[in-house]
Amino acid sequence: MPIYAYRCPACQADFEVSRRLADRTAPAFCPADGAEGKRLLTVPNVGGLAADPAAGPRMPQPGDVRANKWNHFGHSHSGGGSHSHGAPPSPPAAPPST
Repeated sequence: MPIYAYRCPACQADFEVSRRLADRTAPAFCPADGAEGKRLLTVPNVGGLAADPAAGPRMPQPGDVRANKWNHFGHSHSGGGSHSHGAPPSPPAAPPST
């Protein structure tokens, strides 16, 4: 179920409500004072773990030998129009004969 964020106009408390998508327009009441909250526009939370940005690919720096090539996850673009996506996957093994 989606989690919706609200702010109480009376006490300015922020709170969240988990509810079905079909109930997204139903009023939500502040747990502190019971006033009807105003829904906040937020970015959807898709879950998962945050990755360390330092662990990912980096942009080439001036003077870097790779400055004219950008490599990431087996995908590279080089100057002259070449384009590579790495080696193709191996074909599946044949099933054992019976």
